[in-house]
Amino acid sequence: MGDLTVFELLGIAIALAMDVFSVSMAVASGPRSPRQSFRLSFHFGLFQGAMPVVGWIVGASIYERVRAFDHWLAFALLIAVAVHMFVEGLKEEEAKSDRDRSKGWSLIALSVATSIDAMAVGLVFGIQGVQGPRILIPVLVIGAASSLMALVGVFLARRMKARFGPKMEIVGALVLAAIGTKMLFTV
Repeated sequence: MGDLTVFELLGIAIALAMDVFSVSMAVASGPRSPRQSFRLSFHFGLFQGAMPVVGWIVGASIYERVRAFDHWLAFALLIAVAVHMFVEGLKEEEAKSDRDRSKGWSLIALSVATSIDAMAVGLVFGIQGVQGPRILIPVLVIGAASSLMALVGVFLARRMKARFGPKMEIVGALVLAAIGTKMLFTV
């Protein structure tokens, strides 16, 4: 993952942002204010950008021990994330409440839940030996893509009432699986 192309990095960022998109659509399916849109976009982008750093720190600490089979580990992690996203995309959407989920503990919980996959990707960066400054570009791209996808999700939710939101996770899962498979065969 240290030698990602621009397209691969964008693919990872967009794939990770698919759950942000889905959650943003679900949260914003009723009438929402610009303030609520900003909160969703800011928090999702912040958490999606920060969690790869957490994963990277853990991964970098075990890099020397897993160096010989890091491509297999990266493949397994990305496939696990892809399977999780795929299964989540197949689930039926729960009944929505009128509670504003764009603030307080609800927003924090949603931000953490949608960024666990990003932490796993950061773990891959760490076990593949991505060095200090080189983590910044992926982190910024992932965070920016998530913020943008949150805004797009909020915007589209007003028009589509979250009809297709959860299925976008399936698209994200397929992108991650394809990138993981490519990594396995380009060792």
